[in-house]
Amino acid sequence: MRLMLVLADDLSGAADCAVACAGHGLHALVLLNGRGVALLSDRDVVLLSDRDADVLSIDCDTRSQSPANAAAEVTRLVQKYSRSPDHLLFKKLDSTLRGNVAAELAAALEARRLISADRRIVAVLAPAFPANGRTTANGRQLVHGRPLEETEIWQREAGPARSHIPETLQEAGLRSALIPLHAIRSDMGELQSTMTRLAEAPNVDVLVCDAETEDDLRAIAAASMVLSPSTVWAGSAGLAYHLPLAAGFAGTHASISDQPLAIGPTLFVVGSLSSVSREQAKLLAASPGVVDICISANILMEGEHSPEWLRHQRTLHHALDAGSDTVVWLHPELRVENEKGPLLTAALGRLAAQCPGRIGALVATGGESARAVLDAWGIARLHILGQLEPGLPLSVTEGWTRQLPVLTKAGGFGTPQTLLHCRQFLRHLDRSSAANLCPAPRSPVPRSPIPESRA
Repeated sequence: MRLMLVLADDLSGAADCAVACAGHGLHALVLLNGRGVALLSDRDVVLLSDRDADVLSIDCDTRSQSPANAAAEVTRLVQKYSRSPDHLLFKKLDSTLRGNVAAELAAALEARRLISADRRIVAVLAPAFPANGRTTANGRQLVHGRPLEETEIWQREAGPARSHIPETLQEAGLRSALIPLHAIRSDMGELQSTMTRLAEAPNVDVLVCDAETEDDLRAIAAASMVLSPSTVWAGSAGLAYHLPLAAGFAGTHASISDQPLAIGPTLFVVGSLSSVSREQAKLLAASPGVVDICISANILMEGEHSPEWLRHQRTLHHALDAGSDTVVWLHPELRVENEKGPLLTAALGRLAAQCPGRIGALVATGGESARAVLDAWGIARLHILGQLEPGLPLSVTEGWTRQLPVLTKAGGFGTPQTLLHCRQFLRHLDRSSAANLCPAPRSPVPRSPIPESRA
């Protein structure tokens, strides 16, 4: 029986939350819902998910959609997969508040209220992710202590950044109450009383929680269990790490098929425009034995009609056929307009469309880029096994032609050596059985902060 439903707006977020739950011994499955997947019918997906997974984490693929379309998709998925009030519902949000944060949370909350007889359902929102430098202070979201307005991430976005969370929520008509840090760090009974009082207030939809440490998130998760089971929990993967224990969920790691893993070179697809990802790709490309395919946005936009695009595709196929690990990444050129982002990720998917039979593993940076490639290959399900490092979930494909190891990462996460770490792990992997894919056990809670220079 499913214990928890996660709705994320991109693939890396869905995988981050799933690995947070897998660390507690729960069977976590990522479902690529929506366009481009025709391997299973809707009925098959529901039955298999209910039978197989304690945690179903769905990539709604709504990061780049309009607020109205994103809200409609979230409503549809809540109604389809979370009609039981016993399912803990977690709405995963980007830790830098990109995407349709307010519209999607409002949709999840309204859908939950319609399903439940308790109309005073609220959302508990804690978007901090301390292990990756994201904190919340006085209702403002910070990256390594800097407000969102000052970060590189938001300089690439079309709209203005708003670090003040209540202001962001007002865009969708959500009324919020702030629980400041001193209240989060008060006695547990006092924090529970504060949450209960605010949740019962007629003018409150969302409890916005400050948090700077894992202990803060742990206290939020534990105290919030006093609220209705139909509560909507929301935040980054940081809060998701603490919810299973707070809710009393326990499990044994799901058995993994003893079938052999796919054999072949690793394809690295770096679609993120983050300077962090570009530095990682640059180091990987300079490694011996790695074929470097650095492609410009203009060539990607021209597509198959461009001789340069076809040349890059031939280079990719020849490299993989020769057994060479290969990295495909966007050229560090002038700023790419925000509206071109979905077109670029779709082009990356087309570029890699004929590669699945040539590779033995996929490493993808940027949730939308990873989604584009997996859609192109017809991969609908990922069984989450663990993580190599914080923010780097490891999975294996399910219901596909081969058992392919997949590593996904948000663009701004990791150290300069992260992709090198991925390559080393996959090069030395015993592929005789999928059980060998599991990395060494780690704490379910990430505790290695990213250096401030990598923000």
